[in-house]
Amino acid sequence: MPESWVDGSEAKVCGFIGTVTAKTGSKLSHRGPDAVGAFSGAIPWANVSLEMTRLAIVDRKPINVPFDFRESCGVVLAFNGEVYNWRSLRAELSDGTPWQTDCDAEVVARVWRRWGAGMLDRMNGMWGLALVDEREGVVFLARDRAGEKPLYYAALGSGIAFASEIKALPIKLEEGPCAELETLEFDCLETTPFQGVRCLGPGEYMIFRSPGDLALQKTTKWWKLPILELCEDWGEAVEEVQETLVDAVKIRATCEVPVAVQLSGGLDSAIIQAIVRSERLYTVTFPEVDNLTLARPAAFGVAEPKAITFDYEDLLKALPKIAYHLDTPATWTAVCQWFMDKQIALDGAVVVLSGEGADELFGGYSRYRFLWWLERMKLRDANLAAYGPMGEKLFGGDDEMLAKMLNRGGSTTLGHAQELVKRFAMGKDLVEQAGRLDFYTTMQVLLRMADRMAAAFSLENRSPFLDYRLMELSVRMPTRWKVTESYSKAVLREVAEHLKVPRAIIYDKTKKGLFLPWSKWKGVAGERGVWDRSSFAKVMREAWREAFF
Repeated sequence: MPESWVDGSEAKVCGFIGTVTAKTGSKLSHRGPDAVGAFSGAIPWANVSLEMTRLAIVDRKPINVPFDFRESCGVVLAFNGEVYNWRSLRAELSDGTPWQTDCDAEVVARVWRRWGAGMLDRMNGMWGLALVDEREGVVFLARDRAGEKPLYYAALGSGIAFASEIKALPIKLEEGPCAELETLEFDCLETTPFQGVRCLGPGEYMIFRSPGDLALQKTTKWWKLPILELCEDWGEAVEEVQETLVDAVKIRATCEVPVAVQLSGGLDSAIIQAIVRSERLYTVTFPEVDNLTLARPAAFGVAEPKAITFDYEDLLKALPKIAYHLDTPATWTAVCQWFMDKQIALDGAVVVLSGEGADELFGGYSRYRFLWWLERMKLRDANLAAYGPMGEKLFGGDDEMLAKMLNRGGSTTLGHAQELVKRFAMGKDLVEQAGRLDFYTTMQVLLRMADRMAAAFSLENRSPFLDYRLMELSVRMPTRWKVTESYSKAVLREVAEHLKVPRAIIYDKTKKGLFLPWSKWKGVAGERGVWDRSSFAKVMREAWREAFF
């Protein structure tokens, strides 16, 4: 344990993001193979220690980490992710003071100096960051809007420790209660299944100016999925979505390293490939679930998608490592990503683009169609206008329906699912409420899996649909522009038409997300059919306990 972490008379702040040094072993070396370093210092009321490893994507020349900008702006920074609009911010900040680097980290330090926590509103990107301001005596932790990059924290003596992954925290890890794990089969909110370990939420920050702040460990919500005025014109909305999405993809693909695309054969990844035209394409396929047939036309003739496949025995062999890298139990999507990202890394890519967020933001999940039809029934059939009580008797109230759809733990956890609905399910109709609910619950585990499985092989996963401009644009759209009688994600399908995505992909109704043919492998189908993950969840939890306890 580094000396600055040892208990003493002073309050302490200590932590590290995406980091490893000889002092702490190699628990996070996979996240950053290109540089490693540590910083220990003091502010008036605390000792501070930061450690960091770096995955070099922008400005690949050797740079010492953590980023030390004390001379120019009094800041030391540990930073994970990228601010995609850093060049425009840099131009805005240029005042004749020389720049030490040609990357986004130095821009982060200077926007902090200019705007403080208000800098977050100006940054377009994904990040988990820890910033030490020696001039003001402040330590600042922050996470991006959607929660693409992770940040965990735990009490450490009279101070606090923080890290990109739970396994790197310098504390003894012990299993603790987690209501979401029982309700959803995974954790996704503040509480983790490790005693005393918490997750900083998406769009949140923590700021420490005194020992009292350390004791409070207060989090501040600086961004949430807004409720905005609706768009009025379909054509203008399609044009704006297309322009924003094209830019979102291009700024994520602009880097000094090879970029790959996870090409499922579905609409979202096909749109990404229509824009970026990558030659590095990968799809997971099985004899029981053919994704390759649709992935081929989605490649636009640029290259043959590399087909990744595995069987039940391969899964069992890999699961202990998967569980370790995930930190906490997750879904079978992680297994698909593990094998895909492993091959992507072997082939030399460093950045991978994927389609997380599109379904939650644009009404893509098939389960939303149940809710859409229930809304149609209430609104369109005049004969049912007086039969609200009967509808509630048959289907339950809106909150109850959403809770049942979310809950995977049985009758004992339905109450907690209802609490989650009350907390997150806002909106004018059931589809919008479900999308917001999923954004803050089920999508969070998708982002964790995408980050962890990529990071396990020193890759960075980037999700263009989670550009904040697209997120805010999506919530301005009426549900009828997302879900229609025939299709989901209607506005994205129109964009795909403009981008010349093959119509066989645009209007396909058979495509499923990344999932395993688990019921066929096990010979057992659960209550939810092919989407029943209950037996997999048990296997995953056993692997997690074995990995950590």
